[in-house]
Amino acid sequence: MIKTLLTLMLLVGALLTACGDGDGVQTQPPDAASAPEPVGRIDRSDVGPAQVISLSLKELDLPAGADKVTPSGAVSDALLKDGQLRFSTPGDTGEDQEAAFEIRSGATTSVRHLLLRSPRPTDVEANEHTLGESPPLPELTIEGLGPDNALTGAPLTFRVKGLSAPDLKDFSRGWIAGATAERAYDLLVKLDDFWSFNPEDSSLSISGPAMQRILGMLPKGDFELGLNLSSRANGKEFTAVYYARVMKADARLSGKLLSQQGDPVSSLAGRKVLLEGIHTQMRAVAVLDANGAFAFERVLPDVYFLTLSDLDYPNAIRISFPIYEDSTQAQVSMVVPPGLGVDTGAKTAAKRTPSGSLAARSSVTQDGKGPAARSIPATKRSAPSAPLSAEGVDRAVFSATAVEQDQPVNKKIDFMVPVGTESVGVKITVFAEESLFYPVMSMAEMRQLAEKRLQSGERPPKKRKYNDSWSYSVVGLPDTQLSASGVISEVRRYDIQGRMTKTMCVDVAKQTKNAALSISGSVGATNIGDKLLPITTTVELTLECRKLKSSSAKIEVSSAKFLSPNKNSEPVISPIRVGGNTRDELINKLAGNLAGLYLSIPKGSSDNTHTIPLEINYSPADANITEVNVGINGLISGSTGGIPPNFSTVNLLTQNHTSTPGQIKFPGISLPIFPNQVIRERGGVAITVRLKGSVGGVEVSSDPAAGGRVAFSDGRNEFKPLYLAGEVEGLSGRRYGPRDNGGDSWATAQTIEKLLASPYPFNDISSQHVTQNSAGGSILIHKGHSDGQQIDMRYADGQGGYSEALGGANNGEYIKQLIYAAASEVKNNVTPKPKMIALNDWILKNRSMLTVEARHHKTRIIYIGDSFIEDALVHGKFPSASAAGSVAIPGWGEWTDKPWIVRPEREHLHHWHLSFSDEKV
Repeated sequence: MIKTLLTLMLLVGALLTACGDGDGVQTQPPDAASAPEPVGRIDRSDVGPAQVISLSLKELDLPAGADKVTPSGAVSDALLKDGQLRFSTPGDTGEDQEAAFEIRSGATTSVRHLLLRSPRPTDVEANEHTLGESPPLPELTIEGLGPDNALTGAPLTFRVKGLSAPDLKDFSRGWIAGATAERAYDLLVKLDDFWSFNPEDSSLSISGPAMQRILGMLPKGDFELGLNLSSRANGKEFTAVYYARVMKADARLSGKLLSQQGDPVSSLAGRKVLLEGIHTQMRAVAVLDANGAFAFERVLPDVYFLTLSDLDYPNAIRISFPIYEDSTQAQVSMVVPPGLGVDTGAKTAAKRTPSGSLAARSSVTQDGKGPAARSIPATKRSAPSAPLSAEGVDRAVFSATAVEQDQPVNKKIDFMVPVGTESVGVKITVFAEESLFYPVMSMAEMRQLAEKRLQSGERPPKKRKYNDSWSYSVVGLPDTQLSASGVISEVRRYDIQGRMTKTMCVDVAKQTKNAALSISGSVGATNIGDKLLPITTTVELTLECRKLKSSSAKIEVSSAKFLSPNKNSEPVISPIRVGGNTRDELINKLAGNLAGLYLSIPKGSSDNTHTIPLEINYSPADANITEVNVGINGLISGSTGGIPPNFSTVNLLTQNHTSTPGQIKFPGISLPIFPNQVIRERGGVAITVRLKGSVGGVEVSSDPAAGGRVAFSDGRNEFKPLYLAGEVEGLSGRRYGPRDNGGDSWATAQTIEKLLASPYPFNDISSQHVTQNSAGGSILIHKGHSDGQQIDMRYADGQGGYSEALGGANNGEYIKQLIYAAASEVKNNVTPKPKMIALNDWILKNRSMLTVEARHHKTRIIYIGDSFIEDALVHGKFPSASAAGSVAIPGWGEWTDKPWIVRPEREHLHHWHLSFSDEKV
């Protein structure tokens, strides 16, 4: 009987996990609510330092009527309003920070914990290939760095805790690497040319005058500082690779808050302003003085958003501007519109301002110059767009158009919703005329362009660093977060008109039952890089959208998001531990994961080992949704989007989900197989959802062109596709080692092309959807391997192949036996010396192979083994424990022309590791 019950339980469990995270649906009425969890975590990858955040209490599983919040830890400012938990986060300290919120609703108390991850960590990271396989490496300290790891010209000292190694200077190397005109990652400074060794504590030091010389060799920016330390002293082997991010910056940003009349705002002394860099991810906080002035030191060149921390009007007072490469001083005047809860001292502050009022025009000046003006044909140039005006009492339009270069423009939102209104519609549009400057291509033309680039080696146009920026914040709608900002590089691929559109219909019946509802906020835009192609941000508010939508019988997807972590608290899609600190392409640590969003696209069969949470919001909320499909389409760099998605016919509603009016939540979906996948996409892809169902008894479906593009939780919506290399014809036979559930060889199309063009046997690359553990290591028990562009491969066997034994099997034991046997032949002077001949061939083949791979323009880093492999391959010596002792291998010496990116490292005796980039390296 017990056996029968167990069998039934297993069968039920298998059925529940057959598709996604189980089968079935849970439907809740609008007012249904379970008791909140007393303690929980806020898992949001889009919440970081120096931000004003608004989170729905409903999504946090908290009652909308919660009446008190007490923050602790890193967060000191918090507010409950409009069904939201609002708070401001501190500046980036270079370390992760913890915060907690105690939230009370009557007699019920709940606690929510939040981890704020540093986008610019300052710690020194010891490279560990396989987590937990070897004892942790000792800590390395770097003395002399300034705040945010700034190189200031002060002396630097490198010291490994507890290490006594008198020969450390003989075998160790150090470097500073970064971007150059030729390569995205290049050697800029060899630190071992400048340091001196202190035998008393085995430290390495660089003097102040030497540091000044190094600073003179570096441009402004972020860099990788790395050390490859090695010692064979005292009969002990020590090899380690350490990394740290450092920077050179000397720009000072100062500013002041002004009223619309130009007077200093003196009523906000002690309040905070938040600085956020788009590409550098700099996140800093400054405090206003009695004159409304503030300052930030050591600011890197970038496009920045500056926000006044205000929880009543979150992100409503925000501007954007660039800091250019050669700027050392920048001044910004941030104009505060009246009527947003700030006493500006102006007589007009208490007056309501019509929607067609003048925009608030802030300003920025700096001593550096922007990039060279672009050559724009006269036919492409645009006149300023005519301002949109309100149309009657049921509709209002608030629009900010930026024409003048680098001058932020903001428009206040001020809209009154009458008593008795049931719903309010919001339509947000960002229209960047610069997007129209790029060619519009058909799908066939885009495929031809991709094929041409593949055959010729031509690379896509380099992304512009300085792009037009936009922002909006709509405040006052219940349980609704409508605040975002970005640059037009995130807009260009929305449609062929260079336009990004977001729509939403919000139920306000409760809020307007007895009183009118005030909607406020702002829209903003900054034209960066030219004065000929304006950018416009628009918010349109409409009364009774639900009635309008029901009468028109139409379903609209207002938002669709992939969330992280998954149901097992494992981060997915976006690697936590990235080598650099950028969303785009600037600086990434050679050894780390490349930043990006990675999706595993099945071709053979759909797999539910690692699934992805998906949340879809739609209107009207009373629509009857019967089918959810997901589609994919490729994106080609250098062109706009507009290609129709290729939709799967699989109905995601057959997978486990929860439905409430206006929302469908999947705890974890399995991506289906998409039809007509002829090629593997080499660039980014967009994912779109399509809803089918009925409105008022009329069968309808959503229009993918009008909404439904899936974004990640932080707003990014361009994904890098990964494909299972182990299933590719011509590669399956070269895959060695055990397989992990869900697949462990998920790779980019370029990685697969690399493998097809080379003879190497390979093992781990990445897991499905680059699933990670909570610390940010790959679920494959690697610290890296979360970008589809890192491969473990066998060594050359010296006999023209890559056989298991001399390729590194059994943790390199057969290679070690060969080295030691050759040492015995040399020690005993026997003839002939077959092992010595085989060792010569092994060294020759592997040095040649590694040199060729290291010189490839896409190679980031190569790791090889330490211990006996480092001795023979790098130093050309037998190990000290061999019969011959630590003497030169006949015919070989130190590998003096070893490429600087080939580095001995622990846990690589059984394979060598290649990290490369799909883009130019």
